[in-house]
Amino acid sequence: MGCSHEQTHNELLTHAEQIVFTQPDTVVGMLSPSWGDTTMSEADRALFGLLYTEAIHRSGLYIGTDSLIKASKEYFERHGDNKHLAQSLLHHGIILYQQQKIREAILSIKQAEQMARDLNEPAFDWYLFSVLGDVNDNVGDYTTTLRYYKQALKAAQLVDNEQWAAQTLNNIASIFDVLGENDSLKYYLEQAKPLADSIEGDVRANYLVNNASYLMKTGKTDEAKRFLTESMKIFPTDRGNKLLADIYVQEGDTSSAVLQWYKLTTSLSPDVAIQSYQLLIEHLNLLGDTENAAVYSLRLNEVYRDLYDRKDAAGIVDMMTQFDEQLKERKQYRTVIAMLAAIIFLMIISASIAWYSRRRIDKLNARFAESQEQYNLTRSELTQVRRQKEREQRENSLQMKETVSRLHASANKGKPVADEDANELAQLSYAQKPELRELLSSLNSKEQLVCLLTIQNFLPTEIATLTISTPQAITNTRVRLLKKLFGATGGAKDFDNAIKQVNND
Repeated sequence: MGCSHEQTHNELLTHAEQIVFTQPDTVVGMLSPSWGDTTMSEADRALFGLLYTEAIHRSGLYIGTDSLIKASKEYFERHGDNKHLAQSLLHHGIILYQQQKIREAILSIKQAEQMARDLNEPAFDWYLFSVLGDVNDNVGDYTTTLRYYKQALKAAQLVDNEQWAAQTLNNIASIFDVLGENDSLKYYLEQAKPLADSIEGDVRANYLVNNASYLMKTGKTDEAKRFLTESMKIFPTDRGNKLLADIYVQEGDTSSAVLQWYKLTTSLSPDVAIQSYQLLIEHLNLLGDTENAAVYSLRLNEVYRDLYDRKDAAGIVDMMTQFDEQLKERKQYRTVIAMLAAIIFLMIISASIAWYSRRRIDKLNARFAESQEQYNLTRSELTQVRRQKEREQRENSLQMKETVSRLHASANKGKPVADEDANELAQLSYAQKPELRELLSSLNSKEQLVCLLTIQNFLPTEIATLTISTPQAITNTRVRLLKKLFGATGGAKDFDNAIKQVNND
């Protein structure tokens, strides 16, 4: 025991640690009564903090404060217990992520990933890679998301846990569904099919939703509806509700679709919430209920503002990439040091090679120093360029937000657009997307304003007010511009999609 970092623990904690990966709900119930136990040793208290936090997270819940897991992490770090330290880093990172402390969270989770490579703990790896996959999924980096989910699938298969394997297969299938890659979606659904009878709860519900999505893409709406109805009974999800709403629209059951849209306006997914608001507002306008349509338009604007205020997703991706690059650089550095040590050793053994080796080492060192200096200079320049670009983008986005806000205010008051606001909107739009200036150069100022307001998601009624026109005139203008700009025929919505696509490309 004197030569080991392992500590003896009471029987309760020993048993909890044995089942925390597979029975987290049970562990929460076991450990909760001991929360205020002041008789625990420091080692037991550290393990208690880790196991309790891990059980809470694996149960799908979260802890608001990081004081408990932070104390555990510091203890395991002091005592060199890398296994428990890696787990503590992961769960501390999860709490920091929930607290919107993104930089600290990513650093903690990536440190856990680095340590996990030497632990050979597939049960821990599955949860670690699943969390990393979820983080990248949240910022839309689907390539990295799939890489981590596939690593999680491999870990689940190593421990032969069907529930974990099915959950991960669901996650992978969902990403391919978002990407529109139906063949890959079908492949992973078939991989999950043999496990279908052994899974339950939200895992089974997500499996049914993925199947329903594939069936809808192949035109089997009735069968898809049956799968969705079954999934809603097990565990309602936003994706399930959205697909049901789409089916109701196809069936002409508008009232049922509207009920789903009302539910989805509170979705945690901004894309789902925005689309639901838009469909609901359009429906209310068709009914002539302009008062409620205006209310939901204001709520939709709040969603847009919240989305604007969120942390830059690219920054999270860049942060994780930098961590991986730094880790790679450290490994390369250790490799270089090892090579130099081997050269020195050979120099000591053989005097005849010593002179040649010394010269070679000097050259390598000089070349390495020169490369390192050039690398540092290039990295510094790239960092300055990136920061300048980010600063310009933030300033431009802030000015655009203020201009759009003034335009909404003018429309709400029934006032036409002020010349300075129209000019500022054009300048900011063309600065953000120079291709727009060339595309819209053949249009008059009013037509350009209609295009720019459409890109900023202004309603036709708002555009009509700002341009001193009627909503029908605006609709006609959008149809005409679809032909003029894109050489296509269709409705006003087709124009909206086309002009927004140009801005988003």
